[in-house]
Amino acid sequence: MPNFDIRLMGNMPANTAGLWKRVTFLLALPAIVLCAANAFTGHKHVEREPFAKYEYLRRRTKRFPWGDGNRSLFHNAEVNALPEGYEDEVAEED
Repeated sequence: MPNFDIRLMGNMPANTAGLWKRVTFLLALPAIVLCAANAFTGHKHVEREPFAKYEYLRRRTKRFPWGDGNRSLFHNAEVNALPEGYEDEVAEED
């Protein structure tokens, strides 16, 4: 069994602070920049699917406790349909 001396801690291979500092600046930060560039550039607008009224989708067994009770908490009128259809399409029919 090797002898353990606390005075030799700085000379042992377990002291890797310099390695992790280099890994942070040479790998992690460029990876973050590349991911941010990918997230904020080059996405095309995709048209939404036409509304199809299926009986197993958008069920409302009880009202939501906020608003008019028909829209979820994070409802987006452009993407999320109501049980009757998309909001802009329902407004055009009325």
